[in-house]
Amino acid sequence: MVQGIGIIGRARSGKDTVAARLVAQHGFQRMALADPLKDMALDINPVIGAEDGTAGFSPLYLADAVELLGWEAVKDCYPEARRFLQRLGTEGVRKAVGADHWVEALMQRRAARRVVADDLRPVVVPDVRFPNEARRLTAAGFQLWYVDRPGVVGGGHASERLGPTMAGHVLLNDSTIQALHRQVDVLIKGEPRNA
Repeated sequence: MVQGIGIIGRARSGKDTVAARLVAQHGFQRMALADPLKDMALDINPVIGAEDGTAGFSPLYLADAVELLGWEAVKDCYPEARRFLQRLGTEGVRKAVGADHWVEALMQRRAARRVVADDLRPVVVPDVRFPNEARRLTAAGFQLWYVDRPGVVGGGHASERLGPTMAGHVLLNDSTIQALHRQVDVLIKGEPRNA
């Protein structure tokens, strides 16, 4: 069985949907590169918008929005939240601490789970965004999958530029969630595509 799968794709392409299928139906554990980044962002708790109340406008803080709506809805509804995560993760940590920080932190978390919890399940990483992350995961025995959703345009940030060239498989998300799930199942089971 594969050690893990790293998923590449633009924002809103279906990466998390693919990861959720791998967890629910194929016994993978989800470990995102951005998990510690999101924890850091919640600790900083920036203002991401304003709420119109009876006393006028009041600041909307990231932690409050995430608690109320969840991460995906917050990133969709409040562009400042996505921008903050991108800037903190890339211009902040990757440039100041090191380009390999997030992927090495993930590999350390994975190793700790294997030793401490005796958890040998394969890992799905739903947020591979840079070539160095893709190379490091490949070196650790991971497959790379690219999720292509026609019509989804990236935001232009450096974290949204990694294309399908490094991926061993491309999943076309141009139909239903069930159709995307079938593609995942076929790749995992190694069945011929026309089965």
